[in-house]
Amino acid sequence: MRTSRIIVIATFLVLLGIAVIHAQDQTGLDIIKKSHDVPEPKTSSVTATLVIHSKKGNEKTRQVIMKSKDYGDVTKEVIVFTSPKDVSGVGYLMFDYPEEADGSKKDSDNWLYMPAMKKTKRIAASGTEAEGSFMGTDFTYEDMGERAISKDNYTLLGNETVNGVSCYKIKCESIARSEADPDRVVYIGTEDYLLYKCEFYDRHGALHRVLTCSDIEYIDGFACTKVMKMENVQSGTWSEITMSDVVYNTSAIDDNIFTVAALEQGRIR
Repeated sequence: MRTSRIIVIATFLVLLGIAVIHAQDQTGLDIIKKSHDVPEPKTSSVTATLVIHSKKGNEKTRQVIMKSKDYGDVTKEVIVFTSPKDVSGVGYLMFDYPEEADGSKKDSDNWLYMPAMKKTKRIAASGTEAEGSFMGTDFTYEDMGERAISKDNYTLLGNETVNGVSCYKIKCESIARSEADPDRVVYIGTEDYLLYKCEFYDRHGALHRVLTCSDIEYIDGFACTKVMKMENVQSGTWSEITMSDVVYNTSAIDDNIFTVAALEQGRIR
């Protein structure tokens, strides 16, 4: 073997070793920040199918539309159920605010419109109400928004494979400790820093819920998680959201749809 070839191989191995050491030097907080900074589109328009599976094996299927727009100082999102008839017109509007450089984050503003009652209700951003079931699913209202990084302490537990994807395994411990599920273990892709799995643990340290993210594809350069399944291991129920008709960075989203009035008047289609 030629000397030059040996030098090339030796150099590659040294660089590989440096890369491995660098990865090991990352803290749980470093990885969470990189995951938080994965680029997202300024606008999105999505049609989705929501399946709610009961402990007895019964299923309910819901069709929803979701639209969002990032205004810089706030991200506005609206979710409207379109079928079946008994939930058609139910809408959820959320204003989510970015985390500031000092770690502070303004609580999100949330409204739920129930057409059967012809009433719009404000939903608290935290506490018992926020931890309640979102429209009878295994997702909570709190799951709908983005959690502030400063709310938790992070510990890198190592690496683990999730559905064939190498992931960082990170324990997230709530600083407040007052939540129903104060601890989470998240699995972040080592290559793309996307979320592939999240385990929620209750105040007794027992596993409560498990979120799995799959069918991730890139649309116009942005990662899109097409399927999200939330399983409540304690109740034996699960809910799954499947995305379709995903459109990013469209100029067709009207600013006026992100209002309570638009929800109440059924203008969001």
